[in-house]
Amino acid sequence: MTIPTEPIGNIPRPLALIEAVASRGPMDPALDSLLDEAIRDTIARVEAFCDDTSTTRETAFAKIRARVLGTALASASVGGD
Repeated sequence: MTIPTEPIGNIPRPLALIEAVASRGPMDPALDSLLDEAIRDTIARVEAFCDDTSTTRETAFAKIRARVLGTALASASVGGD
């Protein structure tokens, strides 16, 4: 399967993962299940995005912008960059 690329930067991370990394540190083995869940979710989102031919480019970019903004807000709320 070929995955079309878009210049979106980093894939947004779930708030639960951001908070866990902030409180436990990035190398805590207890994060494994959260990381696995985030990876599965990201793959599902990419697959859904690739399979959705009904979404216009403008709609797709609006969704991406919303996700990026949400990630930035979540990161700021837990003291990230």
